[in-house]
Amino acid sequence: LPHSPPTRYLPHNMTSPAQHAATPYTAKKSMLSLALPLLFLLTAATPTADFGAGHNRVTYVAGVDFALSFGLTYPADENLEFQNSTLFMKVLYNAEVLAKSKMPIFVDGVLQTSTAISPLAFPSSGDNQEMNVILSYDADFAQATENVFSGKVVKGWITIWPPLVTIIIAVATREVLWALWAGVWTATMIIYNGNVLTAFLRTLDTYIVGALGNIDHAYVILFSWFLSGLIAVVTKSGGAHGFADLIVKKIRSRRGAELAIFFLGFLIFFDDYANTLILGGTMRPIADLYFVARERLAMLIDCTTAPIASIAPISSWIGFELGLIQDAISALQAEGFNPPSSAYDVFIQTIPSRYYPWFMLVMQFVLVLGMRAMGPMLEAARRAQYKRELNPPGARLSEVEIDKTLEPEADTPRRWWNGAVPILVTLVAVLLGLMLTGYYSAKDAGMDITAANIFGEGDSYGSILWGAFFGSMVIWVMTALQYKQGGKIVNQWKYWIKLQSVPVDENGEEAVPLLSPKESLASWIEGVKGMTVPVLVLIMAWSLGAAVVDCGADAFFSSVLTSDSLDPRALPVLTFLIAALISFATGSSWGTMSIVFPLAAKGSFIAGGNEIFVLTVSAI
Repeated sequence: LPHSPPTRYLPHNMTSPAQHAATPYTAKKSMLSLALPLLFLLTAATPTADFGAGHNRVTYVAGVDFALSFGLTYPADENLEFQNSTLFMKVLYNAEVLAKSKMPIFVDGVLQTSTAISPLAFPSSGDNQEMNVILSYDADFAQATENVFSGKVVKGWITIWPPLVTIIIAVATREVLWALWAGVWTATMIIYNGNVLTAFLRTLDTYIVGALGNIDHAYVILFSWFLSGLIAVVTKSGGAHGFADLIVKKIRSRRGAELAIFFLGFLIFFDDYANTLILGGTMRPIADLYFVARERLAMLIDCTTAPIASIAPISSWIGFELGLIQDAISALQAEGFNPPSSAYDVFIQTIPSRYYPWFMLVMQFVLVLGMRAMGPMLEAARRAQYKRELNPPGARLSEVEIDKTLEPEADTPRRWWNGAVPILVTLVAVLLGLMLTGYYSAKDAGMDITAANIFGEGDSYGSILWGAFFGSMVIWVMTALQYKQGGKIVNQWKYWIKLQSVPVDENGEEAVPLLSPKESLASWIEGVKGMTVPVLVLIMAWSLGAAVVDCGADAFFSSVLTSDSLDPRALPVLTFLIAALISFATGSSWGTMSIVFPLAAKGSFIAGGNEIFVLTVSAI
């Protein structure tokens, strides 16, 4: 209690010394000041360890160090008034001392109710391996309490199976969802001693449900839906196509057509799927006019969609990545490390070192500017230019079906502001949200009010959620208040001011909104539907991450990554090569991130600190 200092040192069921102010104890306190510490050591009962109150692992790996955390339960009749006492601790395994430590009972006048001791390691594997934790106020442990901690311990090679099964199934089937689910199931079988049925049930009711029940995960799913819905309405309203039309008007040559495709990728940065649909639909006729081979068109579009989305501060990718980064941060914090507190701050730090998307963009620009090609792409370019054959021989064009669900209606005017305004509102709302929440968080924490602290402490999840929702509201209002007739925008306000109805053309067709509220909502829902598979991948990725941690795979991989034989500076390069192979085999960037993040991110921080952690996240 702030106004009764002696009381706050005591457990809730003890009597405050202030209640005995008139007793002989208080009158003689100064006389006994030298004797009481000794009396305390002789008479006080030591606390017991509550391992259920600690953040301990479900499964341990033989020979791999870990920190054992536990709560401290003090006896109800113990005198805890003396702040100069020390608690001594040691851990035994089969009578062998593994570690010793000590701690003050009080720190800055506050009673310590939890602690941790490390490094510890189980020498052998087994279902119920035991360690004895000895606690005493005596350095010689003459009077002590003995506490038994037991844990499931597995061999390191066993923990390799969940990620290995995931990779094998992903490569064999090219179905990331099945691969991730199989990885979770394999991990739970390790946890539950090979019981197939129990593992199957825990996969569903523990890991998948747990992934959905996490509040941070709920934020990620919601703002991913909101962003996708916003992008869908922008596309349906013709706003995204309006961006494209601004550049298409300036094209005069094949180089110009390819440069237009390249730069349009920068303008439509907010979603790689929308980028692909819009650029493909808008630029295909222009590319055909200048005989750009379909292979080159596909390469240009693909190489300016995912790279842009992966380095943009706001995009549909960001929710997925933030969720995985935050899981790594939470795992590090649970083990006593001090990683960056904000996943969004880590994401921003990684942008300059995301070398693959940067190099891909630079390479495409150089190839287009110099009109260069090589290998099979050179053959395709020559075929299109000299033989006027846009498609390769044997192309199965009948199997290609273009999704026109979100294509604007033929009479919908393509106006660039219907894309620029809602996206700009989203960006401004996210920025303001980060600044305001960061400012008050830094102020409450007593930190200096600097840009780094403001953005580092800002609520990135909430800010993106607010921004995406505000952007959705803006485009809904804009499409409802803009009227169209005969493919043109009609100023309905001049009729409304005169209390007149909107105009009707000679065919009896009345001017209507670009999108009615019902149509806007339907388009928004279509955008949300488009995120169904990504959200399922995200849920399974979170489930796999939790299961990998519980079966001990992360601890084993971290021990390998932090071994003396491996230079931490090599981790980003090795991680990139592994991620590249998995991505090539599975054909899924999000699936690759789901597999690699739980294995490499945490270990990179332990091995090399924040700098290596940021570079490793960039590599993934």
